[in-house]
Amino acid sequence: MSKHISGRGIYDLVPKDQKITGLEIGVDVGDTADYMLDNLPGLTLHGIDPYVGYVDWNGMDLNQKQRNWCEDAAENVLSQYGDRYILHKDYSDNIVDNFQDEMFDYIFIDGLHTYDQVLKDCENYYSKLKPGGVFAGHDYRAIEGVRKAADEFAAKVGATISETEIDVWYWIKP
Repeated sequence: MSKHISGRGIYDLVPKDQKITGLEIGVDVGDTADYMLDNLPGLTLHGIDPYVGYVDWNGMDLNQKQRNWCEDAAENVLSQYGDRYILHKDYSDNIVDNFQDEMFDYIFIDGLHTYDQVLKDCENYYSKLKPGGVFAGHDYRAIEGVRKAADEFAAKVGATISETEIDVWYWIKP
């Protein structure tokens, strides 16, 4: 089965030959996390996902049984990375204060795809990114609310959005 690695385009934007720390909001089955950890031996990655049932941006009901399956799938693949992968099983809003400012070399937002939540994740986590770090997210073209939130936040901080493959938006923090 082919994996859907939504954050694959970020790989080309981060340093390859040094220790870096990343954050992924919205882990799901762990395909992006697995890809990044497998290809970046110096990466320590924090993932945030509450793994609770919810109704997605498009009205799809992702029930608790489905979310438990996703969590198990992620655990099965990501456990091989030991202490290089840290899962925070909670909502991103609840744990933002657990992270220091300028802690991360990249942040990838791929959690709840609503305008309000994407904007809140941008506002909550931008200070956690180091200068020169990659601030990014998924579904920029596919979901109007994501694009609107990313565009508004970029304008607020004076950033210009670029795009990579697989519908990823990003900019480099000055």
